[in-house]
Amino acid sequence: MKISSDKLAAQLKKKLPPFIWISGDEPLQQLEISDVIRHKARQQGCEERVIFDVGPQFKWGQLLQATQNQSLFGDAQLIEVRLGSQKTGKEGSQVLQDLARQDRGQDIFLITSAKLDATQSKSAWYKALDAQGWFIPVWPVPPAQLPRWIEQRLAQHGLSAEPDALRLLAEKVEGNLLAAAQEIQKLLLFVSPGEPVTTHQLMELIQDASRFSLFDLADACLEGQLDRALRILDHLQAEGTEAPLLIWALSREIRQVARLLAQPHHFEQQCQQWRIWPQRQPLYKKAIQRLSLAESHQLLLLAYQVDRAAKGSGEPFTELLLQLVSSFATRPAPEENPSCV
Repeated sequence: MKISSDKLAAQLKKKLPPFIWISGDEPLQQLEISDVIRHKARQQGCEERVIFDVGPQFKWGQLLQATQNQSLFGDAQLIEVRLGSQKTGKEGSQVLQDLARQDRGQDIFLITSAKLDATQSKSAWYKALDAQGWFIPVWPVPPAQLPRWIEQRLAQHGLSAEPDALRLLAEKVEGNLLAAAQEIQKLLLFVSPGEPVTTHQLMELIQDASRFSLFDLADACLEGQLDRALRILDHLQAEGTEAPLLIWALSREIRQVARLLAQPHHFEQQCQQWRIWPQRQPLYKKAIQRLSLAESHQLLLLAYQVDRAAKGSGEPFTELLLQLVSSFATRPAPEENPSCV
């Protein structure tokens, strides 16, 4: 059953179904909805949590094994499957259908992925899971609605802002909800509850806190400014920026570049399709003039390797992250050992 995110609260009054699939390319909403589901699952008796990160070499049979491995205490499990932009493929499709047919006890599957396309939504595995679970799509907030979204987010923290301040903040974050949430967290440090945020205040706070951000790092890489990108990376790491945020910011832009390079002669139409704001289009033009489609795919593989290192694969995370930023801001080096990815 498909459930819109704004109707989820009502559904959570009921027992969670065995399958919950959250799809979309808006990371903040996906993270927050996942947290709500995890909390509800714990209340429902899922004391154990098992996480599978799906990569190119993922063995889907592990999901079947997970349902057969009983906890020492017989507790139900929340089994998280993080697909990202990976497809299920033939093996994954069959495993998902098998899971839908078998008795899983009280286990719950929480699956997250990028936006599902029309073909996936008509597939046999989708229909099998849809009959037993929830599909929750998350969508980017349209630019015209972003000030209202920010206003509601501020209200959750007891803050308000002048209309012009809302528009200014919306322009600054350019449709990125995670960036908007981060800016609101900064405001909480400087603004008292009940005190409306003025445009003047907001401009001063933005200037005070504008040394470097994740988005400065991404922009420097897109523009091919290697020295600046490395300085920003060093600054962000010194400030303790978490690895998943660094990887997300870089991977997001690399995927956009790869999409644009797939149809380089339809740049304007592609920008419209992928919701690239006009102010940022010159950055992407520079990137697709500097990189090839094959190089963008190589960067995505390297980003996956960096992500694995951050999750404890044993590979050198710092060195791989530095390689990713350096390659993105210039050109990727020839692949010496593709099998390591």
